[in-house]
Amino acid sequence: MPTSSNQIKPFYYVLVGLWLVLIISSFVYLVQQRLVEFDSEFKLLNTPITTMLEELSNTQTSSLKQTVFHFYDSQCSCALLTKEHKEVIDNIAINDNFNIVNIDVTNNNIADFIPATPAILITDSNENLLYVGPYSTGLDCSADNSLVDVVLSNYRQGFSSPVVTSEATGCYCPR
Repeated sequence: MPTSSNQIKPFYYVLVGLWLVLIISSFVYLVQQRLVEFDSEFKLLNTPITTMLEELSNTQTSSLKQTVFHFYDSQCSCALLTKEHKEVIDNIAINDNFNIVNIDVTNNNIADFIPATPAILITDSNENLLYVGPYSTGLDCSADNSLVDVVLSNYRQGFSSPVVTSEATGCYCPR
């Protein structure tokens, strides 16, 4: 009858080591696949602000005054991640008397200057640009990494300078 050994054989160390390498490699691969540059072709930076606002003005029946435009692609999985953040932004915007406009860019050429979704554009009371770019950065594009909250807070305090954010990495669907 064979005797059992209480010693762990080197084979098992190698096996556990390979398993850890595989798990870590898979995680890194999945993270890199999900982290995308928002504007890798610098579409936002190469589009004049006046062109952006004219394009929106031509498609909207109402004024652009104090309006939050949400750009989303109904087929983009990242849109689900920003749902809660969008609701927070909408609540702040409504309390500050902003209009809310949701624009589905799926099979739609509206806002050709938007390089990826989900994205947001905000105008002030004079129909000037306050912000255009992604909601936030990071894997889950959550409110924790928000780029928009700062702009809305600054506007509430009387600051109204245009912010164009094109260099961001997160969960975005390029257009």
